[in-house]
Amino acid sequence: MMRFIFFLALSLAIACSSKATEDNLIEMEPRGPEGTVDEDGNGSSAQNSDPLFTNSIVSTEIDFIRSGDSDSFLSITYEGQAEKEMPDSRNDQLFDTAAFVFKANFSAGVTVEIWAHSSFGNENVAKENADKIVNRLGKLPPFMLNKLSHVVLHKGDAGAFAESESNFFVVYSENIDVRISNKDLEETVFHESVHATLDAVHLQRAEWRDAQQRDGTFITQYAMENADKEDMAETALFVYTMVKHPGRLAPDTEAWVRTNIPNRYNFLKTIFE
Repeated sequence: MMRFIFFLALSLAIACSSKATEDNLIEMEPRGPEGTVDEDGNGSSAQNSDPLFTNSIVSTEIDFIRSGDSDSFLSITYEGQAEKEMPDSRNDQLFDTAAFVFKANFSAGVTVEIWAHSSFGNENVAKENADKIVNRLGKLPPFMLNKLSHVVLHKGDAGAFAESESNFFVVYSENIDVRISNKDLEETVFHESVHATLDAVHLQRAEWRDAQQRDGTFITQYAMENADKEDMAETALFVYTMVKHPGRLAPDTEAWVRTNIPNRYNFLKTIFE
């Protein structure tokens, strides 16, 4: 009798151990590379994916927007000198009493003013620097270009930045030349224009916040570390390129976007289509 009870207990222990092992195998089974879609058609990203790049422009070596891409720029005209508000990250001097004012003309009657700081010295030097921006502006999506108020152009070297409430961005002449040499100026203009024209409208929308939460990961480290301010501009460059120039990004990059950030991809895709 005792032997029977011993073998019965041993059999039950083996059965329980086998069941536990089976359960662990099910729990540890890795997810497939593709995201899923719930019953409402919303994407579910792969979890715990690290950012794909450090940042969208200088760390990728991707030529998202190319110099040969078509643009809507037509002409630029000099409007004279005037007092303009010229914020500068290097100092607290807000106004320039004699800024050189240019009007860039684009198709469909769109115009964007470029305010070049008086430190350029004369109209010709100011125009040489303004000329470096206008074709890049012409490559922007028409709805973004139409909303852009103006561009502030400073002499010297500092990083570009944007003002979303007043719909403008600020660039610096030496940084422009560096970005041109690295084929990054088109992307810089696009990134800052997203801030200038889309942030105020979309950053606080519940749909965007929900998309961020559903996706869980970020396309770049810079976006992840500055999720409230930089995620949209960083992600938008990838999504815009996929919509406007399908196949321009590497297949594995496009697959990463669709798999890991499907909700933000769909959110931005509806904007750029």
